Amino acid sequence: MSFLVLHMDKFKQESVRGIQNHNTRERRSHSNPDIAYERSSENYELHEGASSNYAEAVQNRIDDLLLTKAVRRDAVYMCGLIVSSDTEFFKDMSPKETRRFFEISKEYLTMFVGEKNVISAMVHMDEKTPHMHFLHVPVTRDGRLNANGIYTRESLKNLQNDLPKYLQAHGFAVQRGIEQEPGSKKKHLNTSEFKQQKNALDSLEQETLAVHNKLKKRKQQESELEKRVQSYEQQAHEAEKILATEHAVPDASMFNFKPVLEKARHIIEQQKRTLAGKVILERQNERLKDEVRELTERNAQLEAENASEKKRGYEAVGKIQAQHEKVRVELEEAQKFMRQPEIHLLHVDYLQQERQRAARKAEEQKARERERKQQEERERQAKEREQQKAQELERQREEEKRLARESERSRRGMGMGR
Repeated sequence: MSFLVLHMDKFKQESVRGIQNHNTRERRSHSNPDIAYERSSENYELHEGASSNYAEAVQNRIDDLLLTKAVRRDAVYMCGLIVSSDTEFFKDMSPKETRRFFEISKEYLTMFVGEKNVISAMVHMDEKTPHMHFLHVPVTRDGRLNANGIYTRESLKNLQNDLPKYLQAHGFAVQRGIEQEPGSKKKHLNTSEFKQQKNALDSLEQETLAVHNKLKKRKQQESELEKRVQSYEQQAHEAEKILATEHAVPDASMFNFKPVLEKARHIIEQQKRTLAGKVILERQNERLKDEVRELTERNAQLEAENASEKKRGYEAVGKIQAQHEKVRVELEEAQKFMRQPEIHLLHVDYLQQERQRAARKAEEQKARERERKQQEERERQAKEREQQKAQELERQREEEKRLARESERSRRGMGMGR
C-alpha cells in the first residue's frame, strides 16, 4: 500500500503573489526543472470559487473577519497543503480516478479549514507526480487570523491520521506517511526540502525497481535452465535404459553367419551412438548446472545490492534532513539575532538606506535616460537644420542659374533688334 504525502506550508503576505504565479503557471520557473510546460493544459482547479487574484481573495476574507486590531506585518496570511503519493500509486490510475482522489482529499480538507476560507485547490499534472496545492486563509473557529491556532502539533497529527482513513473509506489504497521519530525538532519540511527528499526517494524507488526486474529476469533464466537440466537428465536416463537393454544375438552357424554378423554390428553401432549421446547429455547437464549455480549466486548478489541501495538511499535522505535541520537552526539563530532591538534598528536603518540608494539609482537612471533622449532630439534638430540649409543653398543656386539664363536670352533679343 502506498503512503500519503501531506505537507503543510505557511505564507506571509509578500509570498502570496509568488504562490499564484507557481500554481497558475503565469510565469515560467527557472528554479523548478520538474515542470513540463507543454503538459500544463492538463492542470485543473477543483475549487469552484477560486479567484484569479489570490492576494485580493485573501484580503477580502480578512476584511470579512472585522478584526478589532490591525494585522501584523509578519502575520501568516495563507496556508498551503500539498497532497500526493508515490509514483506507483498513480501509475495505473485513470485520469478520472486521479481526479476523484484529489476531490475526496479536497472535500476532507475543506471540512477541516472551513469552506469560506478556501482560496484554491489546484491540481498539477505537469510535474513528475500528480499533486494538489490546497490553499486557505488560516481562520480559527472563533474568527481569528491565527495559523498556529489551527496547526497545532495535535491537529497536524490528527490530520495525518484521519485523511488517509477518509481516503481508504472511499476506496483508495493509501496509508499514513511515516511518522517522525519522537523528540525530532523538525515539524515539517518546506516545499524545497520536500521536493529534494521526494526526488531522492523516487530515485531510490527506480533503482530498487531496476534491481527487482534484474532479479525477476535472472530467476526466469534459472527456471528455464532447470527445466533444460531436467530434460537432459531424462534423455540421459533413457540412454542408460537403452544401454542396459539385453540385445540377444542369434547363435551363428555356417548357414546364418552373415545375418548374425550384421545383426551384431547393428546392435554395437546403436549402443555406441547411445553411449555417445549419454556422454554429450551429461556434459551439457553439468554445464547447465554450473550456469544455474552462477545465476543463483548472482541472484543472491543482486538481492544484497538491492538491500544496500535501499540503505544508501535512506542514508542519503537522512543526510539531506540533517543538512536542512542545520540550515534551519542557523536561520532561526540569525532571525533571533536580528530580532534584538539594537540589531533590528540597525537593520531597519540599513533597509531604509538601501531603499534610498535604490531610489537615487533609479532617479539617476531616469535622468540619464532623459538626457539621452534630449541629446538625441538636439542631434535630430541639428541634422534637420543642416538639411534645410543645404536645401536653401540648392534653391539659391537654382534661382541664380535661372536668372542667368533669362538675362542671356534678354541680351540676345536686344542684339537682334539692332
